[in-house]
Amino acid sequence: MKKLFALSFVAAMMIGCSSGPKPESNGNSNTAIEAPVEVTVANFEEKAPELVGKLIVIKGTADHICKHDGKKLFLIDTISEGRVKITTGEDMAAFNSELEGYDFVVTGLVDETIVDEAYLQEWEEEIKAGIEENKHLGGGEPMTAEEKAAGQHLDDPAYEQIKNYRDQMAEKGVNKLSFYAITAVSYEVIKD
Repeated sequence: MKKLFALSFVAAMMIGCSSGPKPESNGNSNTAIEAPVEVTVANFEEKAPELVGKLIVIKGTADHICKHDGKKLFLIDTISEGRVKITTGEDMAAFNSELEGYDFVVTGLVDETIVDEAYLQEWEEEIKAGIEENKHLGGGEPMTAEEKAAGQHLDDPAYEQIKNYRDQMAEKGVNKLSFYAITAVSYEVIKD
């Protein structure tokens, strides 16, 4: 009788534990982590539009690491053409510029910068206001106060870059240009 009671008790506990309320689901299960998509320097530009915001893995040789702050690294492939810009994530240390020329395996998120007329107008306003932010694509050195006072805006490398983007859009018959980069989540240096 004691055995029957014990078995009944265990069975009741198992049923009670398994028939409790289930967590609600709206069909969007975010618990599965997607594996990073492997890309190459050669096919990055082609695949980047469909990978914006997604995790990727890329391998290449560090062609340039910015010595100013170490926040940018450019990867190339010694066999094919192409160059991919990698920036450090928020919580990452800067890239060591002494590692230029080494191979890197980078895991990161694909970012897109859209250059359209609104972007270019904002950039021009920042130049006129003397705001020296490095958030724009290229742009060169800022003008000196004398150059600004003399109205030499077209000789400013940033203005020249803005003009080049407008020319590219006109040439292609589009109202925006997209530029892709990778924000690193992690990386490994291969020292073979």
